[in-house]
Amino acid sequence: MRKGTSDRLLRCWICGEPANSAEHRLKKADLVRAYGRGPYKGGSAPVHVRGGKIRAIQGPGAGTLKYPTSLCQKCNTTFTQPFDRAYDKLISWIHANESGVLRKRFVDFADVYGEQFEVPQTDLYKYFAKSFGCRLVEAGTAVPADIVQLLGQPTFRTRLRITFSVDEDVLTMLPPDVQKNFIGKGDLVQWADRQNRSQVTGYTFHEHVSWFTTNYWYDSPPDPTSGSTWTANSRVIYLGAIARMSDQERRETLRKLNRVT
Repeated sequence: MRKGTSDRLLRCWICGEPANSAEHRLKKADLVRAYGRGPYKGGSAPVHVRGGKIRAIQGPGAGTLKYPTSLCQKCNTTFTQPFDRAYDKLISWIHANESGVLRKRFVDFADVYGEQFEVPQTDLYKYFAKSFGCRLVEAGTAVPADIVQLLGQPTFRTRLRITFSVDEDVLTMLPPDVQKNFIGKGDLVQWADRQNRSQVTGYTFHEHVSWFTTNYWYDSPPDPTSGSTWTANSRVIYLGAIARMSDQERRETLRKLNRVT
């Protein structure tokens, strides 16, 4: 281990104070919404799959569901609490208005937060910036300065772009009662310069609650089919569509789910 690495890992990446708090990889409120407050027991209890390993979850606050310690208590609670609330309100609204969202394929923030949607929309974006920062730290990557700085600013410029998508595989293949329990994150993908493979040029990442998928594009052009590009600057966001499985993979999955013969 290089000199100073341990100290950096023990510092809050937002404010630089000693880190003594860990953010959830999977949002606690999402788990409670899907599975209840716990404890989770028996064959129907949820499991966490990461790196090919399956771990039983006893409750929504389980340690296996948290990132390594990388924040201070103040930043992970008081400072970022409005961000968490904005996210929770969006997800609750989507669940309550699922059929309409899927029919229209857009979300109007005025419907979610009311006519004064500008501030909660910005808080929502900052929630995703915090989630992205924690994912980078877990991967041993420094959080870019523009991500750190925007968390404390009412207006900002950043290289992080967000798009939202409907995961068609989840929507069409999983039964509704299984869809709502399907919560997770994808791999963090690091892009390198073609001429200099050691030079990182950007990152992409995604996470999902049921079919609702959030796509992160840092210094990397968003896929235009993944939804309208958003940086807390639009009243309406249009949802793209993604389907990661091939036709063969989809057929095999359907067979396993006993939905085809």
